[in-house]
Amino acid sequence: MITQHGLGYDMALVLKNCKTFYRGKIRCVDIASDYGKIIGIGKRISGTEVINCKGLLVFPGLIDVHVHFRVPGAEHKEDWKHGSRAALHGGITCVLDMPNNNPQILDEKSLLEKKKIVEKDACVDYGLYLGASAKINSLGEGLSKQIAGIKLYMSSASGELLATGKIQKMAFERAFRMRKVVAVHAEDEDRIRDNEKKFKDKGISIHHKIRDDTCEAIAIEKVLSSAKSTSAFLHVCHISSKMSLEKIKPFLKSGKVSCGVTPHHLFLTEKDVAKIGNKAKVNPSIKTKKDRSALWAALKASYIKVIESDHAPHTLEEKNADYEIAPSGLPGVETLLPLMLNAYNKGFISLKRIFECCCQNPAKIFGIKNKGSIDFGKDADFCIVNLKRKQEIKSEGLFSKCGWSAFEGWKLTGCVEKTILRGVLCYDSGSIVDSKKGLDVFGGD
Repeated sequence: MITQHGLGYDMALVLKNCKTFYRGKIRCVDIASDYGKIIGIGKRISGTEVINCKGLLVFPGLIDVHVHFRVPGAEHKEDWKHGSRAALHGGITCVLDMPNNNPQILDEKSLLEKKKIVEKDACVDYGLYLGASAKINSLGEGLSKQIAGIKLYMSSASGELLATGKIQKMAFERAFRMRKVVAVHAEDEDRIRDNEKKFKDKGISIHHKIRDDTCEAIAIEKVLSSAKSTSAFLHVCHISSKMSLEKIKPFLKSGKVSCGVTPHHLFLTEKDVAKIGNKAKVNPSIKTKKDRSALWAALKASYIKVIESDHAPHTLEEKNADYEIAPSGLPGVETLLPLMLNAYNKGFISLKRIFECCCQNPAKIFGIKNKGSIDFGKDADFCIVNLKRKQEIKSEGLFSKCGWSAFEGWKLTGCVEKTILRGVLCYDSGSIVDSKKGLDVFGGD
């Protein structure tokens, strides 16, 4: 019997025998949806289309708040056709895309031009960041309804995106007025340049020394000061070190600061990077076992609120170049959840924490309406996983245009079986079976 709305006709789509997170607990229910929305949660619900989820776990569609789908300007690395299908493969139904494109996304004109391209090929829902630059204070107030947040680069950026202290302050002031999150890449550019001078022979094995823990901690101290003075919400992206966690922990109780972590920082160390090579060259750098242990402890203790992929693909040709010219970044949107499910099976993390960090918290922090949980009226976005099924990460099984993974050959337990976007089964057991047009979740229409 349906527990709300009292509808007497068959629902368009019903997920039967679901184990899912509903109102704070894992419960066994049927979930009914129609017109892309959840309209019934209960027992013995019938439908015109039924998916039996017995023995499987149903998450809300995951939200990845940090991807680089490379459009416009670097479509040879990734595009929205491939990137959004890779997201579906990973159980992700909503992504927030970064502004370091060519041209860079710094104003309303560049944002709207990018959106025109994205809306043609996106088959997941999405939001687009605006980059912080000297233009930030001259922008119209209407932008607040069109952007996911403001991205602030303290390093690892070119052109107008590399933010000076003055721009940093303006970005936080503007974000407060717009009621938007400032998402920060926190590495101190001056510290990086000083460290580079110390090493005559540079290589991937010293990447973590050039971009060291102090480099990240200095940057975090600076942005914490800006956030506190303006009361704007600060999200520190891809935190990577024990030192940085110690800097940020006292501020997390304020409700105005959060931080995210990536799977590559959770699962790899600098010793793995030395073996993998430039495929694992990424900023912030992958650091030591001590840092990795601190990240896991902070994740388990709920200091870290978000797991984000920082999906940043490059071609193998680019990655195979010499260290100094090989670009930083690696793909991860379709391996994020499988890696975390494997971690669950090994006892490293609870299913509840995965749900909170990949669904509930991203929606709450970034103000994404109708997503992040399973409840009446929410979008009918679902990720159906098999916690016991084994798989191996292989390049030929990936949907990303770059076609490789730093986790190649890893054997995992737990995989995504099906992904549903607003009531439409889009991914099923290794194949894209339908494409639904992705929508801008911040109402840019």
